[in-house]
Amino acid sequence: MALAGTATKMAPHASMVFVQLVTATYFVLSKVILVRGISSTVFLVYQFVIATLFMSAVAFIFERRTRPPITKSILGCVFFLALVGITLSQNLLAACLYYITSTIETAIFNMIPIFTYILSVIARQEDLELNTWWGRGKLFGTLLSVSGASTLVFWKGSPVGLQSTSPGDWAIGLAMVVGGTLAFSSWILMLKPMARAFPSEFSLISLMLCCATLQQCVVAAIVSHKLSQWKLKWDLELVDILFGGALNSGLSNVLYTWCASLKGPVFVATFSPLTYAFAAVLETAFLGYTMHIGSVVGAVMIVVGLYIYLWSKAKEEAHLALQEEPDALSSSLISGP
Repeated sequence: MALAGTATKMAPHASMVFVQLVTATYFVLSKVILVRGISSTVFLVYQFVIATLFMSAVAFIFERRTRPPITKSILGCVFFLALVGITLSQNLLAACLYYITSTIETAIFNMIPIFTYILSVIARQEDLELNTWWGRGKLFGTLLSVSGASTLVFWKGSPVGLQSTSPGDWAIGLAMVVGGTLAFSSWILMLKPMARAFPSEFSLISLMLCCATLQQCVVAAIVSHKLSQWKLKWDLELVDILFGGALNSGLSNVLYTWCASLKGPVFVATFSPLTYAFAAVLETAFLGYTMHIGSVVGAVMIVVGLYIYLWSKAKEEAHLALQEEPDALSSSLISGP
């Protein structure tokens, strides 16, 4: 029983670590194939189609009898969430790879905790609680993780990116990845109330991906109207499309939704610094990139900051649980047997 309880508690943490590994792998693969000339908008159409088919099958298997009714209000919210968190975010994050390296992208992608933390405080989903030591710990851990990502960029990553592209292109790519990250952070923040209104994670993601596919087809038809841009090579392009569709856009979004509804949006966002650590290892092992001291120091800062936040969050939850127990006892005594 104790082992099962520990496994249940660790499931959200393990899920988010897995998601970051998938994201890092997807970024590295995408950089490799996009520089070969495939249109990013067409690439996303294929990926969204695969993701929609995959998640629709999963939703049918597991939720065909438990799925709540889909109202016009739910469908409208799903369409908007798909537009912000999938279509807009993925287009910006894919197109930026034409201008900057995947190393820079994953580092900037680690700004998700800061964006999400600020947005969640504004939306009153998260309290700063700077008067408590766990509140200060959460803020310090988040800032330390993002500082580690900044160390990776400015100590080692940024000069490499500037040498490979012009300053103007680098600025365009940077603006795109910041915009995509901000859109994704907003999507994470909106997942929790949406998951409560429609408590079927698989079906929710399937609907989002279906809407995103329709939206992306419109974008691709406008941007990539030449038939030659739609030709797919049966090599690494197909591998990345299948990987991105089934895992990055499919399973990962389910895990994001599940963890956001269970643990809150800031918990989900705090794991994003691990993306860079995984990307650095993948690029070093498979693409022959050299790991410098800045990469090592930055990765250590990211991991330490992550654990400081998680430890502070765990202490906060334990404190809240202790407060709720006397209230529950008082209510049971008042209500009587």
